[in-house]
Amino acid sequence: MGYRAVTVPYAEGEGLKVPVIDLGECTYCDGCIEVCPTVFRKNEAAGYMEVIDLAVYPVEEVDEAIKNCPADCISWEEG
Repeated sequence: MGYRAVTVPYAEGEGLKVPVIDLGECTYCDGCIEVCPTVFRKNEAAGYMEVIDLAVYPVEEVDEAIKNCPADCISWEEG
């Protein structure tokens, strides 16, 4: 089960989507943070990665994080 962020538009005419992380698959490699630090962070206190609540998500950067995730644990989810 991933951490859910606030629901925001993904692209005009496409419904609402948010980035999510499947924490059961995440290897905590920090790759998503390197690619897209405005969206992803490590919650040191809880010991897991999370999606930052934003009003608007940078689609291209999130797509790049999805593409480069070695655990394939980041995805867009319908809001």
